[in-house]
Amino acid sequence: MQQVREHNGSLEHLIDVPVAGLRPGMYVAALDRPWLETPFLLEGLLLQESKDIQTLRHFCKKVYVDPSRSRPEALSHLAKQSVGTTPNTAPSLKSPRLMYSIKRTVEQEFEYTRGDYKDAKQMIHRLLRDEQNWHRNLPEVKRTVSRFTDSILSNPSALSWLARIKHKSEYTAEHCLNVGVVAMIFGRHLGFERARIEELGLAGMLHDVGKMKLDQDILNKPGKLTQEEFAHIKTHVLEGYNMLKDDGQLSTAIKDACRDHHERLNGTGYPFGKHQEEIDWAARIIAIVDTYDAITSDRVYGPARPTAEALDILYKLRGTHYDEELVIRFIECIGIYPPGSIVELHNGMVAVVLSVDPDKRLMPKILVMLDEHKHPMHETSLDLADSEVFDNRQLHIKKVLPPGSYNIRMEGLMERLLQTAS
Repeated sequence: MQQVREHNGSLEHLIDVPVAGLRPGMYVAALDRPWLETPFLLEGLLLQESKDIQTLRHFCKKVYVDPSRSRPEALSHLAKQSVGTTPNTAPSLKSPRLMYSIKRTVEQEFEYTRGDYKDAKQMIHRLLRDEQNWHRNLPEVKRTVSRFTDSILSNPSALSWLARIKHKSEYTAEHCLNVGVVAMIFGRHLGFERARIEELGLAGMLHDVGKMKLDQDILNKPGKLTQEEFAHIKTHVLEGYNMLKDDGQLSTAIKDACRDHHERLNGTGYPFGKHQEEIDWAARIIAIVDTYDAITSDRVYGPARPTAEALDILYKLRGTHYDEELVIRFIECIGIYPPGSIVELHNGMVAVVLSVDPDKRLMPKILVMLDEHKHPMHETSLDLADSEVFDNRQLHIKKVLPPGSYNIRMEGLMERLLQTAS
Protein backbone atom coordinates (compact mmCIF):
# COMPACT_ATOMS: atom_id res chain seq x y z
CA MET A 1 0.00 0.00 0.00
CA GLN A 2 1.23 3.45 -0.81
CA GLN A 3 0.08 7.03 -0.70
CA VAL A 4 -1.42 8.47 -3.88
CA ARG A 5 -0.74 12.13 -4.67
CA GLU A 6 -2.63 12.85 -7.88
CA HIS A 7 -6.35 12.26 -8.31
CA ASN A 8 -8.82 14.00 -10.62
CA GLY A 9 -6.50 16.94 -11.19
CA SER A 10 -6.02 17.83 -7.52
CA LEU A 11 -3.74 16.81 -4.70
CA GLU A 12 -5.42 14.52 -2.21
CA HIS A 13 -4.07 12.26 0.50
CA LEU A 14 -5.46 8.89 -0.59
CA ILE A 15 -4.34 5.42 0.38
CA ASP A 16 -4.53 2.49 -2.02
CA VAL A 17 -6.06 -0.44 -0.15
CA PRO A 18 -6.61 -4.02 -1.37
CA VAL A 19 -10.32 -4.83 -1.35
CA ALA A 20 -9.60 -7.55 1.20
CA GLY A 21 -8.43 -4.83 3.60
CA LEU A 22 -11.60 -2.74 3.44
CA ARG A 23 -13.70 -2.11 6.56
CA PRO A 24 -17.09 -0.40 7.14
CA GLY A 25 -16.52 3.27 7.85
CA MET A 26 -13.86 3.75 5.17
CA TYR A 27 -14.53 6.37 2.51
CA VAL A 28 -13.69 5.06 -0.97
CA ALA A 29 -12.74 8.07 -3.11
CA ALA A 30 -11.60 6.23 -6.25
CA LEU A 31 -11.43 2.76 -7.80
CA ASP A 32 -8.91 0.96 -9.98
CA ARG A 33 -11.51 1.19 -12.78
CA PRO A 34 -14.19 3.76 -13.79
CA TRP A 35 -17.14 4.04 -11.40
CA LEU A 36 -19.55 3.53 -14.30
CA GLU A 37 -18.20 0.01 -14.73
CA THR A 38 -19.56 -0.88 -11.27
CA PRO A 39 -23.03 -0.75 -9.65
CA PHE A 40 -21.87 2.36 -7.75
CA LEU A 41 -22.75 5.01 -10.32
CA LEU A 42 -21.86 8.01 -8.14
CA GLU A 43 -18.23 8.76 -7.35
CA GLY A 44 -17.38 8.42 -3.68
CA LEU A 45 -18.68 5.81 -1.25
CA LEU A 46 -18.75 5.64 2.54
CA LEU A 47 -18.77 1.92 3.29
CA GLN A 48 -21.69 1.24 5.60
CA GLU A 49 -22.38 -2.47 5.14
CA SER A 50 -20.32 -5.57 4.38
CA LYS A 51 -22.36 -6.16 1.21
CA ASP A 52 -20.79 -3.01 -0.31
CA ILE A 53 -17.38 -4.55 0.29
CA GLN A 54 -18.53 -7.85 -1.24
CA THR A 55 -19.72 -5.99 -4.33
CA LEU A 56 -16.39 -4.20 -4.67
CA ARG A 57 -14.58 -7.57 -4.52
CA HIS A 58 -16.36 -8.63 -7.70
CA PHE A 59 -15.14 -5.58 -9.63
CA CYS A 60 -11.90 -4.27 -8.11
CA LYS A 61 -8.58 -5.52 -6.81
CA LYS A 62 -7.85 -2.32 -4.91
CA VAL A 63 -9.51 1.02 -4.16
CA TYR A 64 -8.33 4.41 -2.94
CA VAL A 65 -9.44 5.45 0.54
CA ASP A 66 -9.62 9.06 1.72
CA PRO A 67 -8.61 9.00 5.43
CA SER A 68 -9.96 12.51 6.08
CA ARG A 69 -13.49 11.34 5.21
CA SER A 70 -13.25 7.94 6.87
CA ARG A 71 -14.15 7.05 10.42
CA PRO A 72 -10.99 6.88 12.54
CA GLU A 73 -11.77 3.44 13.97
CA ALA A 74 -12.05 2.02 10.45
CA LEU A 75 -8.44 3.00 9.75
CA SER A 76 -6.83 1.65 12.91
CA HIS A 77 -5.77 -1.66 11.39
CA LEU A 78 -4.07 0.18 8.51
CA ALA A 79 -1.90 2.09 10.95
CA LYS A 80 -0.66 -1.21 12.36
CA GLN A 81 0.48 -2.15 8.86
CA SER A 82 2.67 0.99 8.64
CA VAL A 83 0.59 2.79 6.07
CA GLY A 84 2.28 6.03 5.00
CA THR A 85 -0.51 8.34 6.13
CA THR A 86 -3.10 8.70 8.89
CA PRO A 87 -6.46 10.42 9.18
CA ASN A 88 -4.67 13.38 10.76
CA THR A 89 -1.89 13.84 8.21
CA ALA A 90 -0.90 17.51 8.27
CA PRO A 91 -0.82 19.33 4.94
CA SER A 92 2.69 20.56 4.27
CA LEU A 93 3.35 24.19 3.40
CA LYS A 94 6.33 22.92 1.40
CA SER A 95 4.17 20.78 -0.89
CA PRO A 96 2.99 22.05 -4.29
CA ARG A 97 0.10 24.47 -3.82
CA LEU A 98 -3.18 24.17 -5.67
CA MET A 99 -3.88 27.37 -7.57
CA TYR A 100 -7.52 28.48 -7.64
CA SER A 101 -8.73 31.02 -10.19
CA ILE A 102 -11.54 33.56 -9.70
CA LYS A 103 -14.61 32.14 -11.43
CA ARG A 104 -17.25 34.77 -10.65
CA THR A 105 -17.27 38.48 -9.79
CA VAL A 106 -17.83 39.45 -6.16
CA GLU A 107 -21.32 40.68 -7.07
CA GLN A 108 -22.21 37.36 -8.71
CA GLU A 109 -20.77 35.38 -5.81
CA PHE A 110 -22.60 37.54 -3.28
CA GLU A 111 -25.91 36.73 -4.99
CA TYR A 112 -24.96 33.04 -4.88
CA THR A 113 -23.95 32.83 -1.24
CA ARG A 114 -25.74 35.52 0.79
CA GLY A 115 -28.75 33.26 1.45
CA ASP A 116 -26.45 30.46 2.60
CA TYR A 117 -24.67 32.85 4.97
CA LYS A 118 -27.95 34.06 6.48
CA ASP A 119 -29.14 30.47 6.95
CA ALA A 120 -25.77 29.53 8.46
CA LYS A 121 -26.06 32.24 11.12
CA GLN A 122 -29.44 30.89 12.17
CA MET A 123 -28.04 27.36 12.20
CA ILE A 124 -25.13 28.34 14.47
CA HIS A 125 -27.57 30.08 16.82
CA ARG A 126 -29.64 26.88 17.01
CA LEU A 127 -26.57 24.77 17.66
CA LEU A 128 -25.34 26.97 20.51
CA ARG A 129 -28.78 27.15 22.13
CA ASP A 130 -29.53 23.43 22.06
CA GLU A 131 -27.33 22.04 24.83
CA GLN A 132 -29.11 18.68 24.93
CA ASN A 133 -29.44 17.95 21.20
CA TRP A 134 -26.79 20.18 19.63
CA HIS A 135 -25.34 17.23 17.68
CA ARG A 136 -28.44 17.01 15.49
CA ASN A 137 -27.24 20.21 13.82
CA LEU A 138 -23.92 18.69 12.72
CA PRO A 139 -25.18 17.43 9.33
CA GLU A 140 -26.34 20.96 8.52
CA VAL A 141 -22.99 22.38 9.65
CA LYS A 142 -21.26 20.02 7.22
CA ARG A 143 -23.60 20.98 4.37
CA THR A 144 -22.94 24.65 5.11
CA VAL A 145 -19.18 24.10 5.00
CA SER A 146 -19.51 22.32 1.66
CA ARG A 147 -21.55 25.18 0.14
CA PHE A 148 -19.17 27.78 1.55
CA THR A 149 -16.23 25.90 0.06
CA ASP A 150 -17.88 26.11 -3.37
CA SER A 151 -18.18 29.87 -2.94
CA ILE A 152 -14.68 30.41 -1.57
CA LEU A 153 -13.07 28.43 -4.35
CA SER A 154 -15.04 30.53 -6.85
CA ASN A 155 -14.35 33.96 -5.29
CA PRO A 156 -13.42 34.36 -1.61
CA SER A 157 -14.24 38.09 -1.53
CA ALA A 158 -18.01 37.59 -1.16
CA LEU A 159 -17.85 35.57 2.05
CA SER A 160 -14.96 37.71 3.26
CA TRP A 161 -17.29 40.69 2.91
CA LEU A 162 -20.15 38.95 4.72
CA ALA A 163 -17.80 37.98 7.55
CA ARG A 164 -17.21 41.70 8.16
CA ILE A 165 -20.90 42.28 9.00
CA LYS A 166 -20.88 41.93 12.77
CA HIS A 167 -23.19 42.64 15.68
CA LYS A 168 -21.93 42.93 19.25
CA SER A 169 -25.08 41.23 20.58
CA GLU A 170 -24.42 38.15 18.42
CA TYR A 171 -20.69 37.87 18.99
CA THR A 172 -20.37 34.21 19.98
CA ALA A 173 -22.44 32.83 17.08
CA GLU A 174 -20.97 35.19 14.49
CA HIS A 175 -17.47 34.51 15.78
CA CYS A 176 -17.87 30.75 15.32
CA LEU A 177 -19.25 31.24 11.82
CA ASN A 178 -16.64 33.78 10.78
CA VAL A 179 -13.68 31.83 12.15
CA GLY A 180 -14.85 28.95 9.96
CA VAL A 181 -15.19 31.21 6.91
CA VAL A 182 -11.82 32.95 7.34
CA ALA A 183 -10.08 29.64 8.07
CA MET A 184 -11.42 28.26 4.78
CA ILE A 185 -10.30 31.38 2.91
CA PHE A 186 -6.87 30.92 4.48
CA GLY A 187 -6.84 27.26 3.45
CA ARG A 188 -7.57 28.30 -0.14
CA HIS A 189 -4.70 30.78 0.01
CA LEU A 190 -2.39 28.07 1.32
CA GLY A 191 -3.33 25.92 -1.67
CA PHE A 192 -4.91 23.12 0.36
CA GLU A 193 -7.12 20.58 -1.37
CA ARG A 194 -10.88 20.80 -0.85
CA ALA A 195 -11.02 18.15 1.91
CA ARG A 196 -8.57 20.10 4.07
CA ILE A 197 -10.39 23.39 3.44
CA GLU A 198 -13.64 21.80 4.59
CA GLU A 199 -11.86 20.37 7.63
CA LEU A 200 -10.75 23.88 8.59
CA GLY A 201 -14.30 25.16 8.12
CA LEU A 202 -15.69 22.56 10.51
CA ALA A 203 -12.90 23.19 13.01
CA GLY A 204 -13.61 26.92 12.93
CA MET A 205 -17.37 26.67 13.26
CA LEU A 206 -17.12 24.16 16.12
CA HIS A 207 -14.08 25.56 17.93
CA ASP A 208 -16.15 27.40 20.58
CA VAL A 209 -19.04 24.94 20.84
CA GLY A 210 -18.13 24.39 24.49
CA LYS A 211 -19.25 27.95 25.31
CA MET A 212 -22.85 26.72 25.43
CA LYS A 213 -21.86 24.97 28.69
CA LEU A 214 -20.67 28.21 30.34
CA ASP A 215 -22.49 30.59 32.65
CA GLN A 216 -23.78 33.04 30.02
CA ASP A 217 -23.74 35.96 32.46
CA ILE A 218 -19.99 35.49 32.90
CA LEU A 219 -19.45 34.91 29.17
CA ASN A 220 -21.22 38.18 28.33
CA LYS A 221 -19.93 40.23 31.25
CA PRO A 222 -18.95 43.72 30.01
CA GLY A 223 -16.37 44.42 32.70
CA LYS A 224 -13.06 42.84 33.61
CA LEU A 225 -13.31 39.21 34.67
CA THR A 226 -12.18 38.05 38.08
CA GLN A 227 -9.58 35.29 38.28
CA GLU A 228 -12.33 32.78 39.09
CA GLU A 229 -14.48 33.98 36.19
CA PHE A 230 -11.60 33.73 33.73
CA ALA A 231 -10.87 30.20 34.97
CA HIS A 232 -14.51 29.37 34.26
CA ILE A 233 -14.27 30.81 30.71
CA LYS A 234 -11.19 28.70 30.01
CA THR A 235 -13.14 25.51 30.63
CA HIS A 236 -14.96 25.94 27.31
CA VAL A 237 -12.17 24.23 25.35
CA LEU A 238 -12.36 20.97 27.29
CA GLU A 239 -16.16 21.15 27.42
CA GLY A 240 -16.19 21.44 23.64
CA TYR A 241 -13.66 18.66 23.16
CA ASN A 242 -15.68 16.32 25.38
CA MET A 243 -18.74 17.08 23.25
CA LEU A 244 -16.92 16.20 20.02
CA LYS A 245 -14.44 13.50 20.99
CA ASP A 246 -16.70 10.48 20.44
CA ASP A 247 -18.12 11.63 17.09
CA GLY A 248 -16.71 9.25 14.48
CA GLN A 249 -17.67 11.62 11.64
CA LEU A 250 -15.25 14.33 12.79
CA SER A 251 -11.51 14.04 12.23
CA THR A 252 -8.93 14.15 15.00
CA ALA A 253 -7.69 17.49 13.63
CA ILE A 254 -11.13 19.08 14.17
CA LYS A 255 -11.41 17.77 17.72
CA ASP A 256 -7.85 18.82 18.59
CA ALA A 257 -8.46 22.32 17.17
CA CYS A 258 -11.47 22.67 19.47
CA ARG A 259 -9.35 21.70 22.47
CA ASP A 260 -6.04 23.37 21.57
CA HIS A 261 -6.83 26.68 19.82
CA HIS A 262 -5.82 28.57 22.96
CA GLU A 263 -2.52 26.71 23.34
CA ARG A 264 0.57 28.75 22.44
CA LEU A 265 3.93 27.60 21.05
CA ASN A 266 5.86 28.77 24.11
CA GLY A 267 3.68 26.86 26.57
CA THR A 268 1.76 29.88 27.93
CA GLY A 269 -1.64 28.80 26.60
CA TYR A 270 -4.40 26.60 27.99
CA PRO A 271 -5.79 24.08 28.88
CA PHE A 272 -2.54 22.07 29.16
CA GLY A 273 0.26 24.55 28.46
CA LYS A 274 1.37 22.58 25.39
CA HIS A 275 4.51 23.51 23.47
CA GLN A 276 5.14 23.86 19.77
CA GLU A 277 5.68 20.23 18.83
CA GLU A 278 2.50 19.16 20.67
CA ILE A 279 0.11 21.47 18.78
CA ASP A 280 -1.47 20.10 15.62
CA TRP A 281 -1.65 21.95 12.27
CA ALA A 282 -5.39 22.73 12.39
CA ALA A 283 -5.18 24.05 15.97
CA ARG A 284 -2.33 26.38 14.91
CA ILE A 285 -4.42 27.78 12.06
CA ILE A 286 -7.59 28.18 14.14
CA ALA A 287 -5.57 29.92 16.87
CA ILE A 288 -4.48 32.60 14.40
CA VAL A 289 -7.91 33.06 12.83
CA ASP A 290 -9.65 33.04 16.24
CA THR A 291 -7.39 35.83 17.50
CA TYR A 292 -7.78 37.87 14.32
CA ASP A 293 -11.58 37.71 14.32
CA ALA A 294 -11.82 38.48 18.04
CA ILE A 295 -9.66 41.60 17.70
CA THR A 296 -11.60 42.90 14.69
CA SER A 297 -15.04 42.37 16.30
CA ASP A 298 -17.09 44.51 18.67
CA ARG A 299 -17.33 42.74 22.00
CA VAL A 300 -19.09 43.56 25.26
CA TYR A 301 -15.86 44.84 26.78
CA GLY A 302 -14.33 46.66 23.82
CA PRO A 303 -14.83 47.98 20.28
CA ALA A 304 -13.50 46.36 17.12
CA ARG A 305 -9.97 47.31 16.16
CA PRO A 306 -8.70 47.81 12.60
CA THR A 307 -7.46 44.89 10.55
CA ALA A 308 -3.95 46.35 10.42
CA GLU A 309 -3.77 46.42 14.22
CA ALA A 310 -4.89 42.78 14.48
CA LEU A 311 -2.29 41.71 11.93
CA ASP A 312 0.39 43.71 13.73
CA ILE A 313 -0.41 41.93 17.00
CA LEU A 314 -0.16 38.54 15.30
CA TYR A 315 3.10 39.54 13.64
CA LYS A 316 4.67 40.60 16.94
CA LEU A 317 3.65 37.29 18.55
CA ARG A 318 4.86 35.10 15.68
CA GLY A 319 7.25 32.36 16.72
CA THR A 320 6.33 32.67 20.42
CA HIS A 321 2.55 32.37 20.51
CA TYR A 322 1.69 31.57 16.90
CA ASP A 323 3.34 29.57 14.12
CA GLU A 324 5.68 32.02 12.38
CA GLU A 325 5.25 30.80 8.82
CA LEU A 326 1.49 30.56 9.17
CA VAL A 327 1.30 34.12 10.52
CA ILE A 328 3.29 35.44 7.56
CA ARG A 329 1.07 33.56 5.14
CA PHE A 330 -2.07 34.75 6.96
CA ILE A 331 -1.02 38.39 6.69
CA GLU A 332 -0.40 37.75 3.01
CA CYS A 333 -3.88 36.20 2.71
CA ILE A 334 -5.78 39.01 4.48
CA GLY A 335 -3.80 41.75 2.77
CA ILE A 336 -3.67 45.46 3.43
CA TYR A 337 -7.19 46.13 2.16
CA PRO A 338 -9.43 43.12 2.87
CA PRO A 339 -12.99 43.20 1.50
CA GLY A 340 -15.21 45.25 3.78
CA SER A 341 -12.45 47.66 4.82
CA ILE A 342 -13.32 51.35 4.96
CA VAL A 343 -10.62 53.37 3.21
CA GLU A 344 -9.83 57.02 2.49
CA LEU A 345 -8.52 57.87 -0.97
CA HIS A 346 -5.73 60.34 -1.61
CA ASN A 347 -8.26 63.01 -2.67
CA GLY A 348 -10.31 62.69 0.53
CA MET A 349 -13.07 60.42 -0.79
CA VAL A 350 -14.18 57.55 1.43
CA ALA A 351 -14.95 54.08 0.07
CA VAL A 352 -15.50 50.47 1.06
CA VAL A 353 -13.37 47.70 -0.44
CA LEU A 354 -15.50 45.28 -2.47
CA SER A 355 -12.98 42.71 -3.68
CA VAL A 356 -9.27 42.16 -4.10
CA ASP A 357 -7.44 40.57 -7.02
CA PRO A 358 -4.55 38.54 -5.51
CA ASP A 359 -2.29 39.86 -8.28
CA LYS A 360 -3.26 43.51 -7.63
CA ARG A 361 -3.63 43.72 -3.86
CA LEU A 362 -2.90 47.47 -3.70
CA MET A 363 -5.60 48.27 -6.29
CA PRO A 364 -8.86 46.67 -5.12
CA LYS A 365 -12.36 47.18 -6.44
CA ILE A 366 -14.10 49.75 -4.22
CA LEU A 367 -17.50 51.34 -3.59
CA VAL A 368 -17.08 55.13 -3.22
CA MET A 369 -19.58 56.51 -0.69
CA LEU A 370 -18.38 59.97 0.43
CA ASP A 371 -16.95 62.79 -1.68
CA GLU A 372 -13.80 64.83 -1.03
CA HIS A 373 -15.64 66.81 1.66
CA LYS A 374 -16.95 63.67 3.35
CA HIS A 375 -20.48 64.32 2.09
CA PRO A 376 -22.66 61.42 0.89
CA MET A 377 -22.57 60.93 -2.86
CA HIS A 378 -24.05 58.55 -5.38
CA GLU A 379 -22.45 55.22 -4.52
CA THR A 380 -20.10 54.34 -7.35
CA SER A 381 -18.27 51.06 -7.93
CA LEU A 382 -14.71 51.56 -9.20
CA ASP A 383 -11.79 49.28 -10.00
CA LEU A 384 -8.59 51.01 -8.93
CA ALA A 385 -6.64 48.78 -11.32
CA ASP A 386 -8.18 50.65 -14.25
CA SER A 387 -5.86 53.25 -15.74
CA GLU A 388 -8.54 55.96 -15.51
CA VAL A 389 -11.22 55.21 -12.98
CA PHE A 390 -12.89 58.50 -12.01
CA ASP A 391 -13.21 61.70 -14.07
CA ASN A 392 -10.11 60.68 -16.00
CA ARG A 393 -8.11 60.54 -12.77
CA GLN A 394 -6.16 57.63 -11.33
CA LEU A 395 -7.12 57.16 -7.69
CA HIS A 396 -5.23 55.38 -4.95
CA ILE A 397 -5.83 54.56 -1.30
CA LYS A 398 -4.27 56.81 1.32
CA LYS A 399 -5.17 54.93 4.50
CA VAL A 400 -7.50 52.41 6.12
CA LEU A 401 -10.08 53.81 8.53
CA PRO A 402 -11.43 52.13 11.68
CA PRO A 403 -14.55 49.96 11.37
CA GLY A 404 -17.72 52.08 11.51
CA SER A 405 -16.00 55.30 10.42
CA TYR A 406 -18.44 57.99 9.22
CA ASN A 407 -21.20 55.68 10.42
CA ILE A 408 -20.63 53.39 7.42
CA ARG A 409 -22.09 49.94 8.05
CA MET A 410 -21.52 46.89 5.90
CA GLU A 411 -25.04 45.56 6.22
CA GLY A 412 -27.16 46.38 3.18
CA LEU A 413 -24.35 47.91 1.12
CA MET A 414 -23.92 45.03 -1.29
CA GLU A 415 -27.68 44.69 -1.73
CA ARG A 416 -27.94 48.36 -2.72
CA LEU A 417 -25.06 47.95 -5.14
CA LEU A 418 -26.77 45.00 -6.77
CA GLN A 419 -30.06 46.86 -7.03
CA THR A 420 -28.29 49.81 -8.66
CA ALA A 421 -26.61 47.52 -11.19
CA SER A 422 -29.83 45.68 -12.11
